[in-house]
Amino acid sequence: MSKNKIFKATFIIMIVTVFTRCLGLIRDRLVGSTFGAGMESGAYIAAVSVSEVVFTIVGLAIATTFIPILSEIKSKQGKNKMFEFSNNIITIIAIICICLSVLGFLFTKEIVGLIFYNLNLETMELTILLTKISIVNILLLCLKACFASVLQVCEDFIMPSILGLFFNLPIILYLILFTNVGVIGLTIANVIGNLLSVLVQLPSLYKHGFKIKPFIDLKDERIRRILILILPVLIGAGANSLNLIVDKSIAAVFNEIGGITIIDFAQKLVVFTNVAITTSIVSVMYPLMANKLNSGDKKGFLEHLSKGIVVISLFLIPIMMAFVFLRVEVISLIFGAGEFDTPETILITSTVFAAYALQLPFSGARDILNSSLFSMQKTKITAINGVIGVSINIILSLILSKYIGVSGIAIASSIAAAVTAILLFNSTRKLIGDFNAKNMIIKLLKIALASTIMISTLYIINKIIVVNSDFIILAVNGIIGIIIFAIVCKFMKIEEFDEATLMITKKLRKR
Repeated sequence: MSKNKIFKATFIIMIVTVFTRCLGLIRDRLVGSTFGAGMESGAYIAAVSVSEVVFTIVGLAIATTFIPILSEIKSKQGKNKMFEFSNNIITIIAIICICLSVLGFLFTKEIVGLIFYNLNLETMELTILLTKISIVNILLLCLKACFASVLQVCEDFIMPSILGLFFNLPIILYLILFTNVGVIGLTIANVIGNLLSVLVQLPSLYKHGFKIKPFIDLKDERIRRILILILPVLIGAGANSLNLIVDKSIAAVFNEIGGITIIDFAQKLVVFTNVAITTSIVSVMYPLMANKLNSGDKKGFLEHLSKGIVVISLFLIPIMMAFVFLRVEVISLIFGAGEFDTPETILITSTVFAAYALQLPFSGARDILNSSLFSMQKTKITAINGVIGVSINIILSLILSKYIGVSGIAIASSIAAAVTAILLFNSTRKLIGDFNAKNMIIKLLKIALASTIMISTLYIINKIIVVNSDFIILAVNGIIGIIIFAIVCKFMKIEEFDEATLMITKKLRKR
């Protein structure tokens, strides 16, 4: 795939992902305005988090080991053999997930009690009920990830990027159309959304020639390879999501002020941004890096990795600074409605949000570095760094939350992300050997300087011009900030910025 096509695919996916993630923010705003930061919203968030944790531990890890092996089979044996192996592994995953769902249903009380030990009795009972309803999500989320992996190896990136649309739609329709809404109906809508996300991928899969033919062949040598890879990937790929659930678990101590809901909403804004930018880029770069390695093109692999880090930083560094600067306006505009619209709740959530936002550039770098190591099947490295990251997050969260409350949990998460990214970068450099990072680091410093100039200018403008509308403040700051950042990047001659600008300009001229 050429540079132009990479930028084109990444740009399209980013636009689509932003749209679907905006629907997710609308969904969260509706949940917040309907239930506030109280017991019901906390129980719902805790319940759906349980199945997401299990998905992280099983589905995400298997799907992550899936892509490089699928890419290898496609490169050496062709698409049909790749589809044959896909059916084998998907059948095995489905059986494992069904077993886990049954166990989860039987031992829901014990699982919820282990993860959310700080919940009061009433919230605990509601969380157990909602978890029993949502436990089927384990199977649905794993199937969704596996189907998306097959499509990505076929270099079909659009369908996986719009799955959020089909997940969010049932929840939004339920909250808007029904008058007597409750968290039980909300949880059912959540399950329906995940089911739709699985089913809508089938036409695209069939278009590429894939047909579902369940069978099991445990003698397949590649199954053994996945089993060898999967344990470290469980930790490496799952560390990010485990950190999110750790934060919610510790935040249960502060649930009298809506700790779980505040942490969840602040997390979601950061995750929204990270997914819209990083996942869009990684979903394109990961299979391409795997394909480059399988074809023996090490130079091409390094170019994709370096370019991916710079492009991610080109978006996330200025966004991170903007989020910290405009934290109150962002939270007030997106979540400040109904039961969630109180000065205290907005202030606490905005502070937590700013603390989480600090990790954005590091999370982006961590994700693409993890992907590069996965594509090389060096999963032990990601596992070790994942353990270090989770350990740092747990220790610092417990310490800092005692002194600065719920904000300490978010600060701990950002520190853990930064340490993990640095460790992964050093590990990658040692492994690759001839990875010359000097040019990349210079570009990152230029981006940081451009972002600092942008925020400094916005600070002066906001001191001179005072506006009371959150929407107008964000809109004006956004437009001016983009213009200033673009001018500085152009002046500093950042190659990736010029490539992206040229692609967009050509598109506009054609239209």
